[in-house]
Amino acid sequence: MMPLWAPMPRPAAASTAPRRRPTSRQLNGWIIDQLRLQPYQHVLEVGFGTGRLLEEAARTLRIGFLAGIEPSIDGYKQAYRRNKRFIARQLMQIHLGELPDLPYPPHYFHTVYSTSAILMSKNPESELLRLIRLLRSGGRLVLLFHSKAGVKDTGIRMLTQQLQLDYIAAGLLRPEITTIGTAFGATLAATAITA
Repeated sequence: MMPLWAPMPRPAAASTAPRRRPTSRQLNGWIIDQLRLQPYQHVLEVGFGTGRLLEEAARTLRIGFLAGIEPSIDGYKQAYRRNKRFIARQLMQIHLGELPDLPYPPHYFHTVYSTSAILMSKNPESELLRLIRLLRSGGRLVLLFHSKAGVKDTGIRMLTQQLQLDYIAAGLLRPEITTIGTAFGATLAATAITA
C-alpha cells in the first residue's frame, strides 16, 4: 500500500532563495504528469471548467480521444473557443450537462479524471461508481482536490485517508495520493486502477 501522505520534496537547506509556488500552467503540467497519458488513450475529464486542462491533455494525445463534460454554460463556451482546433480534428468532444448525460458505453475510457467536481455532486458515492463504470479494466481514475490556503496538514491527511478508503470500498486497486503546494493551497491527486 502506498503511503497515506506523500509531501513534495523540500528544497535543500542551504538554499536562501524564496520558495515559489507553481503557476497555473506548471500546476496543469503536474496534473498531466499524474495522469500518465499515452498518445493512443481514450480520456475523459469531468467538470472541465474553461478547458485549460483539456487543452494540455489534448496536446499529449496524438491518436487518442479526449472527452469532457461540464454543467456550466459559460465554462462550456470558453472551453469550446479554447479547444476549437482539437474539436475540429475530432481529437476532442465536449459536452454540456452532467455525468449521466454522456453518450459513451461502459468500459470506454483508459483514464477518467476530475478536478473536485465529484465532491460537489449530490451523491459523490454514486458518481464515483459511474466514473468506475466508464473505465476499462486496468483503467486509471484520478481525482484532483484543491484545499484552501492555510489548511493544516492534519486536515489534508484526513482527506487523503478518506479518499483511500472510498477508493478501496469502490473496488479500486492501489490507491495513491500525491500532493503539490500551490499559491491557493495544496492540490491532491488521488489515483487508483480498476480491477
